[in-house]
Amino acid sequence: MSTIKVKSAHRDGQIKLEDLDVVCNKLCKKNNSVLFKLEKYLNKKLLSDPELTEIRDTILTVSGELSRLRDNLVTDGDSNEGLQ
Repeated sequence: MSTIKVKSAHRDGQIKLEDLDVVCNKLCKKNNSVLFKLEKYLNKKLLSDPELTEIRDTILTVSGELSRLRDNLVTDGDSNEGLQ
C-alpha cells in the first residue's frame, strides 16, 4: 500500500505532513489520556458506573478503530474482496 500522509496543524501555525500511522497513534494516545484524566477528575473508576462504562467503551472503540484504520483503507486498484 502506498504511503498516506495527513495534514497536521502545529502550535507554531505551520502545516506539516505526517504519516497516517503516526497521526492515528497520536489520537489513540490522546484518547487513553482522556480516560485517565476523566478518572482522575471524577476520582472514581469508569467501570464503577454504567454510564461511565459506556463512555469508556466508546472511547476505547474509537482507539481500536484508529489502530486498524490503515488496514481497512481501500484505494483505487485495491481489491475489496471480503469487505461486503
